[in-house]
Amino acid sequence: MADAFLELENVHCGYGQTSVLHGVTLSVPEGGIVSLLGANGAGKTTTLRAITGGVRWLGDIRFAGRSLRGRHTEDIVGEGIAHVPEGRGILTELTVDENLRLGAHRRKDRDAVRKDYDRVFEYFPVLKERRRLSASTLSGGEQQMLAVARALLMKPRLMLLDEPSLGLAPLVVRSIFEIIRTINQTDHVAVLLVEQNARLALELSTEAYVLEVGRVAVSGKSAELQGQESVRRSYLGY
Repeated sequence: MADAFLELENVHCGYGQTSVLHGVTLSVPEGGIVSLLGANGAGKTTTLRAITGGVRWLGDIRFAGRSLRGRHTEDIVGEGIAHVPEGRGILTELTVDENLRLGAHRRKDRDAVRKDYDRVFEYFPVLKERRRLSASTLSGGEQQMLAVARALLMKPRLMLLDEPSLGLAPLVVRSIFEIIRTINQTDHVAVLLVEQNARLALELSTEAYVLEVGRVAVSGKSAELQGQESVRRSYLGY
């Protein structure tokens, strides 16, 4: 994994006395999109929480060549890792614009922030239309767009996306995934995508890992995993 942008090596972690990850090793190349797949309870969300310092871990996690051991979540975010959690994590008592401003609150490059605002509204024009409204008035798909937009305003080098399709209509999901692809290609943001919709995730990503009870059961090029019927039936559910 010498050329990896993000790398996990033999990572073990859990909650209290309950172990969840049992030696997970994976990597994300700079500017790449990698899918992390598996059934509920396989350890996908815990993997993202380990990366962002939300759970203690053993082994090693490195980002851009530096270990994240002992780092606080705020410091990890400052290194350029943005996490869009399952359930979106937006503040519904605030307006759309106030949520977006939270994404950029650490940044000092005000001219660049204004340009990034413009780009966010190009990606998500509905947010511009509703920027002064309470985030609670948005549909589920619009709230997911807001969560991704807020993360983008952090100016990340890596985005961790946890179940962005959850509870959304298929057309909305397709739209959000296309925007994620555009962000990756235009802004060169690497993506680690946790997703239940394995078919869509494999279409978007170039590499994938499948977790089974806290261990990597299968990994490889996304196109190759799509073509292996035994893998699809045993691990991906289609």
